[in-house]
Amino acid sequence: MKITIVVPCYNSMQYLEQCMTSVLAQDYEDCVIWAYDNESTDGTYEYLLELEKEHPKLKTFRLPNIYKNGYPEAMAHVFENAAEGYITFVASDDYLAPDYISKCMKIIAYNPDKIKCLQSGITGFQNGVRTGDQIHFYKSLDDFKLQCMTRSPVNTPTVFYHTSIVPYMVREALESAGLPFNGPGDFDMYCSLADNNIFIYPVNACLGYFYRWHEGQSTWKVLKDPELKGYHKIIEDYWRKKWTL
Repeated sequence: MKITIVVPCYNSMQYLEQCMTSVLAQDYEDCVIWAYDNESTDGTYEYLLELEKEHPKLKTFRLPNIYKNGYPEAMAHVFENAAEGYITFVASDDYLAPDYISKCMKIIAYNPDKIKCLQSGITGFQNGVRTGDQIHFYKSLDDFKLQCMTRSPVNTPTVFYHTSIVPYMVREALESAGLPFNGPGDFDMYCSLADNNIFIYPVNACLGYFYRWHEGQSTWKVLKDPELKGYHKIIEDYWRKKWTL
């Protein structure tokens, strides 16, 4: 089964070498790597172009930096252009174990007709120190929907998407409210998948995705951005009403 590994980048040079080294070292054979630069000014784009010369599996794209707290630009491009198969994302400040993709794809391979979306746990690090694992679990779509009423029960960087579910990956609540697909928009997208009976299979283990906590990351920027403070409530209220929860 083919997989496209996507690395969105913006001024990522502080951590990018470790990230790309780990992505390029994956032992899963049937994969390509698409790196996206959002108008970086720190040499990120130039670094990726040089790396591309050495690695035929790597392809680099440059897109306008429209959304400062996420990567909808890269998502839109890869969902429209990737070959049939699976798509997953790796943040440019995170890194992977060499067998991470293989482990995830092995689980999918048990029942590829059924598993169109999957997530695993993440292992967190801050300043080189392990901060712990984060694993989400729910027994059914109904359980998933209930958990969405208090938080997003998804480790966004670890999700694997089959290209067949792309038409259902919309930000319905944000679109209804006339808001840009910024910051917590992925949470809205997961609700849309659930609304279309697409189950994000949770793996009750950490399979080798290492998540780096630091003050410059998008997660913390979202939490501090006053314009985004109401996003989660808007999304929760929309789906609570639609699901009559």
